[in-house]
Amino acid sequence: MSPTSRWGQRILALCLMVLFLLPVVLGLGGTLLPALGLTPELAPGNGFAQILNDPRFVPALSFSVFTGIVSTVLILAMTLLTLVCVHGTRWWSWMSALMPPVLAVPHAALAIGLIFLLAPSGELVRLISPGLSGWERPPQAWVVPDSVGWSLIIGLVIKETPFLLLAAVSQLSALNVSASLRIGRTLGYAPARCWSRLILPRLYPRIRLTLLIILAFNLTVVDMAILLGPGNPPTLAVLLMSLVNDPGSRAAASAGAVLLGVLVALCFIAMMVVEWAVARIAARRRQSGERGHGMKLFRRLGMSAVMVILMASMSSLLLLLLWSFTRRWRFPDALPSQWTLANWTARSDMLLQPAMTTLGIAVTVTVLSLLSAIIWLEFERRAIVPRMDSIWFVPLLIPQVSLLFGWQAVALWAGIDGQWWSVVYTHWLYTLPYVILILAVAWRELAPQWGQAAHVLGAGYWRVLLHIRLPLLRRPLCQAAAVAVAVSVAQYLPTLLMGAGRHSTLATELVTSFGGVDRRVIAALAVLQSLLPLMAFVLALIYPVWRSSRVSREAVPSSSRAPDR
Repeated sequence: MSPTSRWGQRILALCLMVLFLLPVVLGLGGTLLPALGLTPELAPGNGFAQILNDPRFVPALSFSVFTGIVSTVLILAMTLLTLVCVHGTRWWSWMSALMPPVLAVPHAALAIGLIFLLAPSGELVRLISPGLSGWERPPQAWVVPDSVGWSLIIGLVIKETPFLLLAAVSQLSALNVSASLRIGRTLGYAPARCWSRLILPRLYPRIRLTLLIILAFNLTVVDMAILLGPGNPPTLAVLLMSLVNDPGSRAAASAGAVLLGVLVALCFIAMMVVEWAVARIAARRRQSGERGHGMKLFRRLGMSAVMVILMASMSSLLLLLLWSFTRRWRFPDALPSQWTLANWTARSDMLLQPAMTTLGIAVTVTVLSLLSAIIWLEFERRAIVPRMDSIWFVPLLIPQVSLLFGWQAVALWAGIDGQWWSVVYTHWLYTLPYVILILAVAWRELAPQWGQAAHVLGAGYWRVLLHIRLPLLRRPLCQAAAVAVAVSVAQYLPTLLMGAGRHSTLATELVTSFGGVDRRVIAALAVLQSLLPLMAFVLALIYPVWRSSRVSREAVPSSSRAPDR
């Protein structure tokens, strides 16, 4: 490789990094300047004074802290309980099979399904009414969403637990869990003690970053908070969303976004302190040598908990499908009494246009994310750039409102707000980290001998990349593409703010239409939003198998052909 071409590749890598990090800097600056009153033409007034004097600020802040921390603690507890109680049992394969569909479902669609499941007129109440409960009408003892925030907490736990669990499962192979359990059992320790003494101390550092991302998301989520959280008080992120579009309150919204970012940083520090304290206590407990004993009730509790989460997710999806074909479904009937296709055909204009916009953005973002990840990982493999894994997760650790308010301000100043490519660019920023996360391990572990052998036979760089490396990495590439589609389809806040309301996607239509449109049409929107990533995951599973079988069939005749006489 000539020095000129190597410098060109370094410049390309630098441009890619600038494209990724520049919006983060501009977003933070565009949020901080209005908060300080330095852009009076865009956001007049003292933002911090306005938001701190708002009587809704402290209740919204307290509500965000409560729901965000409690849900994160429950997610971590459920994940560890599942690993300890379910790993190595017959439930493990069932759980592994159900997790991908749950992960593919967007947050807003899952929230709508949970409302249909848990509400006083929901399916759980219908199944026991009137025979077991005696209810001829929906009970008035509770409402969904509730005023305390448990509906939002339940939704976050059901949605995010599989995400953390999948991150943990992906690390178990590197820890040699079977050998650790075998050694611990040989020394007389119960399985739970083997996990707590030998496995979890090594596993937790590997999933810490994922847990931080979940904590930041739970503290700042908007779409699920709008659907499952109460309106008085709302979460702080939802309150800021109500302020940002008012020119007189934009400074207050920017100041609130800065304070929300500070809150997330303080929660990160608090989590590190708790982690340090727990590690000290665990170290002393490991020195005690207590063997403990197995608890069947504990294991059954863990198995039941994970199955409840997965079944609640699948039931929510099924209810969305049922409601989308419902014509008449009176309480307390367990199933609809009349069915119809009119929810799809009569509202096709309301469904088709957002679906096509969502699909177009998702496909474009997926292609750009895959190309960017391949370019960066190839440069890393060839030592043109260093390994910089932590950089890619910066947008995921910063609250979306703290970045997007600034991006919107910069876009308004530059006159590029509402552009289609602005929406695509924003989706790309939030999709690329997941794509790199999925591809990095497989890309780095691919044996270099395949490429070396091809080079010896005269193949050039591009031929090796296109015909050797990429086909060998077909499965992780398909998985990364499916995740990219799922992430893009679920983006509500980036589409709403950067699109300036000009690009209606399924996510924006679903959230903005909730409460003002027939729930049967809402169900159809949610089904469509869930169907796109589900189809992407199905294709990601089927295509590598189909392609491998086709290659095998094409190779059989040439190898088994009888010799000519």
